[in-house]
Amino acid sequence: MYSSSKACAELTFEAYLKSFNLNNSKIKLSSVRAGNVIGGGDMKKDRIVPDVIKFIKNHSAITIRSPYATRPWQHVLEPLSGYLKLGSLSFNDKISANLSPNWNFGPNKVNNRNVLEVVKKILFYWGIKKKIKIVKNKNFKEAKLLMISNKKAKKELNWYPRLNFDETIKLTVDWYKSYYDKINIEKKTQDQINYYLSIK
Repeated sequence: MYSSSKACAELTFEAYLKSFNLNNSKIKLSSVRAGNVIGGGDMKKDRIVPDVIKFIKNHSAITIRSPYATRPWQHVLEPLSGYLKLGSLSFNDKISANLSPNWNFGPNKVNNRNVLEVVKKILFYWGIKKKIKIVKNKNFKEAKLLMISNKKAKKELNWYPRLNFDETIKLTVDWYKSYYDKINIEKKTQDQINYYLSIK
């Protein structure tokens, strides 16, 4: 269902371009997608990182349903940097008109890790040990492997991910720890942005 929704969004975008002949217009339009984005500020329910953080803060058992589901994890600053670069190049007419307007901004393959690895790494950087309970839900269908190719963005935009898996998790955990410790979260966020921009 999840993958189908992304495919349908791409088809809708393509239909819109062709229906209104926008491929040859002065309007710059692009369709972008990212990997499995994590990072500070996400408080949604049924998302692995905020759920684990809540388990930690509530001193409750950590339960996960799909420990070996593998995803292309990336920090939120990664795709955002790609979106901004794409927008700037498009605005300044520095993207070939022959290229399709669909773009992926995903992590390098080394960041393709399973859910159990993510949870263990969160606990490591939080500095605690906790039992991880696996609760299988037979009614919940979930793909075991999701991947996303960033080759086009690398080749055509000279965009590259800057963070490895450990850095991705550490930045995420540091943000949540600051949030719950009542540290100035705006400054923490800006510090993380500055750190990200400093990476070559």
